[in-house]
Order: sequence, then C-alpha cells, then structure tokens
Amino acid sequence: MRNDNNAGSSQPAVDVQDDDEELPTWHSAWARSVATPEELWAEIGFLSFSLGVETKFVWRGLPNAQYEVKSSLARKLAASGVDPTEENLRYNEVRAIQAAREWGLGHTQYGYASDLHMLALMQHHGIPTRLIDVTHNPLTALWFACSDESLMDEPAVLVGMAVSDVPVIQTVPFLHKQTWGGMEDPLGFDYSHALKKSAENEMPFLVQPVVRDARMTAQEGLFITASVPEQSAATPMWGFPYKGNWLLLSVLREMKEMDVDIQGSRWPTFGMLGLIIPPEVKKMILPILENSFNRSHRTMYPDLSGFAGQKFKYEKAAD
Repeated sequence: MRNDNNAGSSQPAVDVQDDDEELPTWHSAWARSVATPEELWAEIGFLSFSLGVETKFVWRGLPNAQYEVKSSLARKLAASGVDPTEENLRYNEVRAIQAAREWGLGHTQYGYASDLHMLALMQHHGIPTRLIDVTHNPLTALWFACSDESLMDEPAVLVGMAVSDVPVIQTVPFLHKQTWGGMEDPLGFDYSHALKKSAENEMPFLVQPVVRDARMTAQEGLFITASVPEQSAATPMWGFPYKGNWLLLSVLREMKEMDVDIQGSRWPTFGMLGLIIPPEVKKMILPILENSFNRSHRTMYPDLSGFAGQKFKYEKAAD
C-alpha cells in the first residue's frame, strides 16, 4: 500500500496517460485535493448525488496518501520476496483456505463454509487475503481515513469507486441457483468462477457477506477484489483489471465545474476518484465525525476484540 502522492493541485488533469507512463499513486489524473471540510463534503455530495440515482458507489479510507488500494495478500507475498501474480495469489489463498479447514475452522452444525465465506472470515481476523475492505457508507470510510492517531500529520485519501455494473457474489451460495460446476465443487465454485469471469471481462467483483457480525454490520462492510492481470497500468488500485475508465470520475468532475450537463440515471463504467485530505483538514473532521455522525472506535468496533484493542488505563484506587 505504498507509492508517491501528488496533492499539490486541486484541479484534476484529464489527459489520459500513456500506458507505459509511471505516475505517482494519487496523481491528479485520478484525485483531487480538498482544502476545507466543506469542500470535502461537497466532493462526497458530487459523487453521491450528481451521477444518477441508480449509480452505485463503495468507499475506502486510506490514512496515508502514500498508500494504494492493494490487498493484504499481495503485500504479504511481495514482502516475502514472492511476485504477487495471479498464479501465486491463487496458489497461496487455496493453501490458506485448506490450512484453515484443517485447523477446524469453517465447520458448523449447518455444514461447511464456502471458500468465499472462509476468505471473508480470514480477512476479518487479519489473515492476508486478496479481499479489500470497502463500505457502502462514505462517512465510515472517512472515519477510517482520519482516525489513525499515528498518521495524523500525513494526508489521507477517501476513495470513491463507481461499481454500478460490478458483479456481486454472495459468500453463501444460493442453493436454487446450483450449477454443474457448483455440484462438483460446492464450496469453491462460486469464487473460482468469479475469478475466471473477472479475468475474461477485465472487471473486479464485489463480495457481499451473508453472515454478518456486529463489526461488519456497524461498518456496513463488504469486499472488492479481482483476478490480477498479467500487466497492470500505473494506477493507485493495484492488481485490478483495467477495462474500466480510470479517469471517468475526474473527467465528470471537471465537466460539472464547467456547467456541462452530466445528468443521467446511471453511470455503469467502473471508475474511481481519490479525495486527498490534508492533515489540518483531518484534524477538523475527526471530532465532527465522532460528535455529529457517531463514528468512533466504540461504534466502529463494537465487539470484545475492539474493546480489547483500546488502551485501558489501570489506576490505583482512591484513598
């Protein structure tokens, strides 16, 4: 999740880069910087309300603009000296799922969990997977972008992704939609088929958890992932197929500023826009998120492990 950041300009460039040109992660071609909380709110409103009522978005918050949207498994492989190709990712996630099943995980009185459900559980508990956490709620993603105390002096990024036509895969297969492939591999077919279609269509897909615990519910969370292409362009979303128009939302944003009518009922093309949040804006936003929108460590991590992660101060009893 590391790369360079270019947050110096609030005006996004709209020139399509050459495929061989190496650009910094949050280059102005796909990001814009905000100067005030009000400007950030306006940008969120543009993405949420200006592209048609049927346009669907998911969001991710990065606490440092040096980070990119990249799966924990890809980062783990790279740190281990393994090239994070599709072949290596698939090999290692299959091994991890098998090891988890041999550990006794994923088996309940109702049967065995699917591979996708196993990956969702693993991701939820910090085990590296190719799944990338996103949320339906921009305020939740914004809180994650601004709440890391160790990175308060670094610019953050709120990433909005247009996913209107991105396929959605449930972590629990629908039995009434069972196929021959599903009969041969009932636990893994939905996921392996989604990866195959992602490679063919050059599109990511969303993973929607069916069984949701308190934390997943509070964060309105789901996942996005893809089959990693053999060659990737220089974008801040590592390992994603590149058929989508990466500059779409930047172009639309600039058209809006020029009073060009961009209204439509739906923008189907997969695209993304990063909103770079300077440190001083992060510090202004965080108390607003906590006081006005009920976003805090307690509400985002409303479980025992969330409580255990907080620093409880032990003191001597009063005399």
